[in-house]
Amino acid sequence: MNVDLKSKFTGALIGSAVGDALGAPVEGYNMERVSSVYSDGKGWEMIYGRYTDDTETMIGVAESLIENKGFNGSDMALKFIRNYDARRGYGPGSKEALRRISEGESWEEASKKLFGGKGSYGNGAAMRIAPVGILYYDNADVLREIAYKSSHITHSHELGKEGAALQAFSIALAVRGQKEGMLLGLKEFVKNEVYKEKIRKIEMLLDKEANKKEIISELGNGEVAFNSVPTAIYSFLRFDNFKDCVVYAVSLGGDTDTIGAMAGAISGAYYGEGAIPEEWVEKLEEGEKGKSYIRWLGEELYRVKFG
Repeated sequence: MNVDLKSKFTGALIGSAVGDALGAPVEGYNMERVSSVYSDGKGWEMIYGRYTDDTETMIGVAESLIENKGFNGSDMALKFIRNYDARRGYGPGSKEALRRISEGESWEEASKKLFGGKGSYGNGAAMRIAPVGILYYDNADVLREIAYKSSHITHSHELGKEGAALQAFSIALAVRGQKEGMLLGLKEFVKNEVYKEKIRKIEMLLDKEANKKEIISELGNGEVAFNSVPTAIYSFLRFDNFKDCVVYAVSLGGDTDTIGAMAGAISGAYYGEGAIPEEWVEKLEEGEKGKSYIRWLGEELYRVKFG
């Protein structure tokens, strides 16, 4: 895999946005209903090309890391609030955390008050984590620290943070070109038993070429981090190109935009931007913070990293 690093940086961000936009029209559909929209006859054409909160918050993470040349929690929270567009479909937890911060609560405290003081373990932190995965691809300890801190703005539960760190590290390994040894690397990286068990399941399911129903049953296709991050990783490992990986991730139904975004981020980081189907990128929304801007953010993160 001789893909230049800058293409991997832009590929992770564009790949995430493409996966998000491909999954958005069928979010919440079951597997059968997804296949009726993206049927064999119609093919997997990008329907609207409009991204959701997954990409909007990823843009905020990237903007803040670039501006601060690293993590700044209050600035990142501010970027989320400034970019916030309710029509993008934000989850109730993130909405509430950002509302609290905009009314003056600190980013360290706001998310801790959600869900009866336990915090959220949804996938809202993992879906936006791609900029952290590429910027810190060569340092697992710093990557984990920044993944946890950036998650905490909206998702303070350990399972939400660990899911984001796992997704970020999958992207990091993809940037490094480590697909073969990815599961071994993830096993050594992950600390939480829930995720360790999911990685064991990924291994087992890859060995037996499981069907989609088994994947949904064992790995999940829902909104909690441990029922979606492992599914995105599995989708990447099962196929040998960007398109098949993202099509598969979305075809499982459920939280299609987020699983598509996460699979697209890992895949884009591995294969580079050039491997993303042109017809999908062409249809991805443009505008003030559209695809050209997202590509520019990838280039700027590369510049922050390598000067």
